[in-house]
Amino acid sequence: MSVLVEKPKKVYVERTLRILHVSDMHCATDSLAKVLMREEYDLVIATGDFECVDTAEVLARARGEVYAVTGNMDNPAIYRKLNNMGILIDGKIVIYEDLAIGGIGGLDFKGSMSRLEKELKEFNKIDILVTHHPPKGILDEPRPGYHIGLEDLKKLVGLVNPKLHLFGHVHEEQGHVVKGGTVYVNSGPLIQGYYTVIIYSSNITVHKRKI
Repeated sequence: MSVLVEKPKKVYVERTLRILHVSDMHCATDSLAKVLMREEYDLVIATGDFECVDTAEVLARARGEVYAVTGNMDNPAIYRKLNNMGILIDGKIVIYEDLAIGGIGGLDFKGSMSRLEKELKEFNKIDILVTHHPPKGILDEPRPGYHIGLEDLKKLVGLVNPKLHLFGHVHEEQGHVVKGGTVYVNSGPLIQGYYTVIIYSSNITVHKRKI
């Protein structure tokens, strides 16, 4: 006699991810070290302008996974350091748990953008977009009416519709905006003490921090 036993249904539990976002360190090595020790997080994302190699090295102290892109003020030595640390995602898409994270650096924006477009043919999605520059028209005004965001990034966001877009570059535009299903975050310059903690789940919440 056989007995049919019904298998229990799989229960999916929503993952809540704490992301520490830092940008525009500009050699603020001690500030970065302090933030990495102070906050609780699962993932650190740094969006460029380290300027000093020892500032980039501090990311090795993080207690979670780390991803970084270069900024326009960075140099090849910083690119090599981040790459040797295994955390550089300029022109790459990496998978963290079930999230596709795509990066475009500021040191070689065009080359980084071109490589990412090739990666998209394989992955076909980006959940979290990480760039140094902002997209055109979003938190990109160093002074009122003067937009310095990049049109190519605006087009990319429209194509892949990431849930979250992290960037820096424009020190004067710290904040976040929700538009078209994407949460855009400019954490502000760490050199001035600014950073954010982002709670990533079905609903994204952004918490501004200052040292």
